Amino acid sequence: MTIVPASKPRLVIVDDERHICEIIVESLAGEDYDVESFADAEKAIAYLKDQPVDLVLTDLVMGDISGVEVLEAAHATQADTVVILMTAYPTVQTAVSVLKKGAYDLLVKPFKLEVVRAAVKRGLAHQKLSRDNVNLRGQVEFLKAANGVNVGVDHERYLATVLSSCRTELRAVAAGLIEIDPKTRRVIRRLEDPEQHECRDILLDERTITEFIGKKVLEPRISSCQGRQGDNMVEQTLVSSPIYIRNRLHGLINLLLPTRFARLYPGQMDVLAILTNAAGSAIVNQKLYQNVRSAFIQAIKALANAVEARDKYTAGHTDRVIKLAEQVAMHLRWSKRQMETMTVGCMLHDIGKIGVPDSILNKPEQLDEREREIMRNHPLVGVRIVREIELFKPAIPYIISHHERYDGTGYPKGLKGTEIPIEGRLLSVVDTFDAIMSDRPYRKGAQLATAVSELVDNRGKQFDPEMVDAFLEVLRRGAVSFVDLYGRDVDTTCLFPSPATEAVSV
Repeated sequence: MTIVPASKPRLVIVDDERHICEIIVESLAGEDYDVESFADAEKAIAYLKDQPVDLVLTDLVMGDISGVEVLEAAHATQADTVVILMTAYPTVQTAVSVLKKGAYDLLVKPFKLEVVRAAVKRGLAHQKLSRDNVNLRGQVEFLKAANGVNVGVDHERYLATVLSSCRTELRAVAAGLIEIDPKTRRVIRRLEDPEQHECRDILLDERTITEFIGKKVLEPRISSCQGRQGDNMVEQTLVSSPIYIRNRLHGLINLLLPTRFARLYPGQMDVLAILTNAAGSAIVNQKLYQNVRSAFIQAIKALANAVEARDKYTAGHTDRVIKLAEQVAMHLRWSKRQMETMTVGCMLHDIGKIGVPDSILNKPEQLDEREREIMRNHPLVGVRIVREIELFKPAIPYIISHHERYDGTGYPKGLKGTEIPIEGRLLSVVDTFDAIMSDRPYRKGAQLATAVSELVDNRGKQFDPEMVDAFLEVLRRGAVSFVDLYGRDVDTTCLFPSPATEAVSV
């Protein structure tokens, strides 16, 4: 069922004296209002529970039911309904009490009809200004939240900001986003705010988007739905706003409003349109970002391969380091974003060796002091190469710090402990492990026991103890295929020391 937001302000008049209702309705006839009147307060309350209205004009005392109960029913359905109370027995205490409960004004009977008309106009003007301020604040809050978020790099974070703004600024119970591939029409992403909401099945239901497929529906679709509040099923409103990019449907934002007759006003519809367009821009920018990133990744691989081609000792090193680092990062539950950056960082970690002469890079003998200084400078050279490329700046910690040592004796800055970026502490462990395990022209790769012993012996000296422990746990779980990485099977008993050995080591 589609609900069309009312274009005219909707008013309800409540007074147990029917002739007063009729007089007020007649006095408002010249205005552009939709007006309902009730001489029975109980019926008025039942009506207000089902129908959101803009303004209620109600008597304060009506037999067993008071105007305050009418006020509460109106506000329960729609919080910003303007309520004006009427009374023939005014007191300061009464005025203060009803204003505290949320009444906009208190009119004293008998009154002139122009006073009523003026109060109604003031109330509706106040409501419009309040709604405009809310909508403007919603746009400002979204812009503040989105400021500094890179739409391409932080795609999901940006979309999460859009959903959060939809929920908070449009007073929704929850918000969800469904993204589809416009060619295959298959769902490729689902997001929700808040996460794991009890109505997520409604928000993320693929069927909500089928209403728009193959049709040019530009306006949001507003319909009733069965939602859940705790253990109870309740009637709520679902607002579905389509995301179009170059006239092609790319997704949908779903909003769950708290009641069956909840509605969005023109200003709120404008906010929803802005937020929907922002989601569309994020989707476009991510696709552009992915294309650019893919091209850059290919360039990185070419650079990394160029470095490895010059260094006859490190063929395949980069690929192996990436695979090892990925397993550790997954064990540490790093985010998808961190994992993507880690891949780039591992590819680029030795890029600075481009600035090292072949005579030093491939020298079989021990390097002299001058040559060591040139070699130790390669992390700084690497940073200078990538720092002008915005896409690669997050990879700098891998490049600059993978030769730092936990005890502070590393290079190029001599950082110590947690002063060393966590990226460098991870890479240092897997980089060293691969160097020990790999075949070199002048020697075969060492046994696993030798590599493990090197890590354990230098735990807290060269390496972060926590990173060593995480890496060894990855090896124990069998997450690394030595055959795939090094072309040979290995004896893993060193990873599982006997109780006696553990007791001695303690």
